[in-house]
Amino acid sequence: MKKLLSLFVVFSVVGGTGAVIPATATATTAAAVAAGRSAPGRTALADPAKLALYQYWSLPAGSAQPPGEWLKIALEVAAKRSLPDQARLAALSSVALADVSIPTVRTKFVHRHWRPETAIQQADTDGNPHTEKDTGWKARAGSAGSTPEYVSGHSSFSAAAATVLAGFFCADRISFTHVTDSAPIDPSTGKPMSRTFEGFSEAAADAGRSRVVGGSHFQFSNQAGLAMGRNLAAEILAKKLLYTTGATHHGECPL
Repeated sequence: MKKLLSLFVVFSVVGGTGAVIPATATATTAAAVAAGRSAPGRTALADPAKLALYQYWSLPAGSAQPPGEWLKIALEVAAKRSLPDQARLAALSSVALADVSIPTVRTKFVHRHWRPETAIQQADTDGNPHTEKDTGWKARAGSAGSTPEYVSGHSSFSAAAATVLAGFFCADRISFTHVTDSAPIDPSTGKPMSRTFEGFSEAAADAGRSRVVGGSHFQFSNQAGLAMGRNLAAEILAKKLLYTTGATHHGECPL
């Protein structure tokens, strides 16, 4: 891969807007995409662990996309709590997940930034003489993606849900094991693969990283999406569904 580093402060080609997204960590971004690069003309990557990570969080179309998956996680982790507690957590999570969809989609269509597959395949059109196209580069996802790239929706949804969970339980480091709807089959058991996380933010970071190793997003879009989700959820926790007396998810709880 020649001169790929320069690809990561690139111009949008979707809709011809010419919007520029600054790469805050171009070396990290280049390394992440380079690590996920497939052989020319191929959609599958050789690294089984990265393929499994992408598949685990890829999720099928419909309600089981990130919001639905995180509602499942919330209810699983709160299974031993009272019904009112479970309802409150579901409501908090749903508010955060619904609200974060607004800045996520708006940001995508304001900037209209191109996906890694498009950026690499059409690098000769970006106006940068130091980038060279690779028409055989394919994202692990098998397609460039159906929406503009910046920011990563998986990252913003996941961080919003994880932050709500940490606020609800007044702790982030609560270990849990989960099987997603798109988890690949574990050859050692013949069953869908589970993943164990030491905390909610770790799971959100895992979901965001899956989009980078899958070639669906750049690392700066993952990081921006995670920050967006955390910030929005902190506002929800500070203002919504607070207890009138006693401990609540704002104040004493680590947000």
